[in-house]
Amino acid sequence: MKKVIIMLMAVLLVAACATLTPEEKAAREAAVKEYVKEAVIKQEYKINISSMRPMRGMERSVSGPWLKVDSTTVECWLPYAGLDDVPHLKTRSEVRQGSKIEIKSQMRDYVTGIDPTEERAVITFNADDHGFKCKFTITIENTGKARIHYEPEGRDYIDYEGSMVINKQ
Repeated sequence: MKKVIIMLMAVLLVAACATLTPEEKAAREAAVKEYVKEAVIKQEYKINISSMRPMRGMERSVSGPWLKVDSTTVECWLPYAGLDDVPHLKTRSEVRQGSKIEIKSQMRDYVTGIDPTEERAVITFNADDHGFKCKFTITIENTGKARIHYEPEGRDYIDYEGSMVINKQ
């Protein structure tokens, strides 16, 4: 019985030491906010995707997809579950659905709006997806949580949620 009590006390002591003090937590949150703000301003960030919500269908969890912005270039690998808006112009086998989005393109019309009251940045830009024009709207909160709205020309839009990769060097 004494061994069980000693083990329990040791576990509680380790757990108490592992928790952050309010000052440490505030300092960590401030560092993350500053990193997110700098990354958005420099246009150098990566977002890992955790879920997607197609225009037609249910939200689903995903693992592995990402979007990377590097000054003037956008590069991404995202799953896509949507249809062409005008399928009557194509045969049934030509209608694209349930594919993926792989883009490595120059960004056009990059606009950043930082909203200090809501503690988030809203970024919009256009890119080319293998000859198709598309528009991205990215909302990044100061905590690093991100939402991406992908709107391809002539196809269903899709929304993604994820978080910014925080690499403090």
